[in-house]
Amino acid sequence: MDNINSIPFIYKVSASLTAAVGAVGSATLIMQADSRFELAMILATGGLNATTEDALVAPNSFTVSIRDQTTGRDLMSGEIPQRVLAGNAFNGFAQKRGVIFEPQSNILFTFTNLTAAVNNITVTLHGYKIIL
Repeated sequence: MDNINSIPFIYKVSASLTAAVGAVGSATLIMQADSRFELAMILATGGLNATTEDALVAPNSFTVSIRDQTTGRDLMSGEIPQRVLAGNAFNGFAQKRGVIFEPQSNILFTFTNLTAAVNNITVTLHGYKIIL
């Protein structure tokens, strides 16, 4: 990727799950029409306010599955725990090879609450807009 035709960009997806273990919710992200998007890293946070260092290092308050509805492709074979996919807001999942999404791609995130409390989840997709 060159620096002339790309700029850093972050997409944000949020969901609020009800206070029940196993509660399911979803959020849809429609990417902007002005560029392709190359995904480089996924970061996420959610769950109760962390009160211990261990909770900050390895939270596990939800699972997520991600599906590109534009192409009909799943980005994973099943629901992935927060700890495995995204770590936390300080330690994300970096792609060795960027995943390219076409303009206006429709991405569906499905979340399952692993806590007995209301779970406010934020997932960010860090990458680059590839200018058309």
